[in-house]
Amino acid sequence: MKKLKKSLLKKYNLSDLDKLGELSRLSRLSVLELISVLYDIKAVQADTVTLNKELIQNLPTIKKLVKSLNLQIAQSKVKYIVNSPRGIFEEIPLKDPREGKVILSVSKSLPKAEMAVRYYHDKMLDSRYGRKFGKLMGYPDCCLDFGDYLNNNNKDPNNFGFKNPAIESLKRSKHFAWQLNVFTWSCLPYFPCSLNCSKSINFVNDLLTIIKYWRPEFAKEIIYYLKEPVSLYWSCVDRIFLFGNFKKYHLGTGEVKYSKVEVHLDSETYYEANDPKYIKMLHQIESKIKQGDKLIVDDKKIQIFKDKNKIAEFPKINQYIPVLIKPDKN
Repeated sequence: MKKLKKSLLKKYNLSDLDKLGELSRLSRLSVLELISVLYDIKAVQADTVTLNKELIQNLPTIKKLVKSLNLQIAQSKVKYIVNSPRGIFEEIPLKDPREGKVILSVSKSLPKAEMAVRYYHDKMLDSRYGRKFGKLMGYPDCCLDFGDYLNNNNKDPNNFGFKNPAIESLKRSKHFAWQLNVFTWSCLPYFPCSLNCSKSINFVNDLLTIIKYWRPEFAKEIIYYLKEPVSLYWSCVDRIFLFGNFKKYHLGTGEVKYSKVEVHLDSETYYEANDPKYIKMLHQIESKIKQGDKLIVDDKKIQIFKDKNKIAEFPKINQYIPVLIKPDKN
């Protein structure tokens, strides 16, 4: 992963970056990852997006934008039905009427884009391809080692096999740098080996430098969400942000007296199938948090208060699910 030279900041003009923003909007690929590819911070971008009528209609424009930026795009030949919470997936033909996800990849090299699509699929089944995928992306070796630990070593064809990566990174960390806030709006296309990985911090700093050049207000918004919310975190698609005074017990637990709540419980729309008991629990907690003004999370339970009176208590799934967390290094 190459460090961005300040002299290269204006290698692309603002209109190029505006095209990239439009490409992100139409494809639903991360604009942060697309910027990283354009500026050679990473070699390839690859992700799954839902193949619906809107995306099919947008594909011709997407391809034109990609070409105008001297980039290349590749797409998987099948769709995937991805189910929560274990990541079980089923391959279906592109013409199947059921809604599913496709893998899209963008790079300056078509062979790399096509390889990224292939590796993205293969890493679901075999941990060897997790490392190959990360190498192709250009991720730091320390985080690739971490990825080996996270990957499906049992080669179970019915499961991605990943441990909860944000939680595993938390377990390895004594402190938490705001640039690596994978519990709110992560700027990283991978999970860092720890929450203070220096190479990952450099990646985020370079990316934010470009965004400040392109859209300063957008950069301010990103930094705000990296630094300010206290996150009640189950997974990357299920989080509740609380804004207020936070007191940490130990990393992953604490209490927050809050006056504002943002809910990001997205399993119902992100996955094609869900555990109804899990979804019901999330919404019960959401409802009580909205009624309250203080939240306490320890290793065993979640407690919600209103005017110093406890209004709800929920047992935790385990010590680390969910966690209550905010960066402690600025």
